[in-house]
Amino acid sequence: MSPARLRASDADRERVLKVLREATADGRLDLEEFEERSALVQEARTLGELPGVTADLVPADQQPIRLDSQPVIGLFGRVARRGRWVAMPGELVAAFAGRVDVDMREALLLRNHHRIVVHAFLGRVEIDVPEGVEVRMTGWSFLGRRSTNAQRSELPSPPVMEVDGFSVFGVVRVRAPRRRRFLGLGRRRPQRGISS
Repeated sequence: MSPARLRASDADRERVLKVLREATADGRLDLEEFEERSALVQEARTLGELPGVTADLVPADQQPIRLDSQPVIGLFGRVARRGRWVAMPGELVAAFAGRVDVDMREALLLRNHHRIVVHAFLGRVEIDVPEGVEVRMTGWSFLGRRSTNAQRSELPSPPVMEVDGFSVFGVVRVRAPRRRRFLGLGRRRPQRGISS
């Protein structure tokens, strides 16, 4: 199914409304335009109906809902992808002498087993995943490092994120929220990835 045809949640609509309120507060929209666009948001049933409402208000990388499946590439600079976006299977993330930050804590995964291809050549890729996601590091590294602090999930059928690709003189790190322990005792140390 196309991401645009996925059903929108109340939280998705609220994200768009927040951008509209901010645009009205600083004068980019008048009250009449705000009411018209707000009505479109409230009536929206799918994700595909939401991005057009704020397309002329904020840059593409700051849109409250992102449906594009463009690769995330950091070339001699720093690039980030965060917020609410649809993560496509096999999506490419690469850092070539740069840094890429990918926050998947609010991303919408289309499958329970999500594979992402991550390359780091003289660069660094940092990926944040939500709690409960099981991370599997595959791929290879040459004089680089691929690691994660994610622990094996205790859920019977947890969502799985497979991080494939390579690192050459680069770093790929996947971070999961630390599990809370009684009085902070028994903290686990980060585990290295399979290919480290």
